[in-house]
Amino acid sequence: MTAKLTLSIEEETIQRAKLLAAKTGKSISKMVEEYFNQLDVQAADKGAVKKISGLLKDKAPADMDWKDIKAAYLKEKYGI
Repeated sequence: MTAKLTLSIEEETIQRAKLLAAKTGKSISKMVEEYFNQLDVQAADKGAVKKISGLLKDKAPADMDWKDIKAAYLKEKYGI
């Protein structure tokens, strides 16, 4: 179900939003909706990364990047 929402936005921002909406073929309402939905996804991703990094914190040196950590894990798991 959709509902109306009133926003107070600087006139310059409104003009840029209208131009972007015209270029993308989307309404400003649709762009705002997609933006907020994307924020939800990003917040969920950050939560997942935080949980995973907490698991790896004790097992990996601080100077290792994720590729090194993954390689070390696979090496240990499969004895490569």
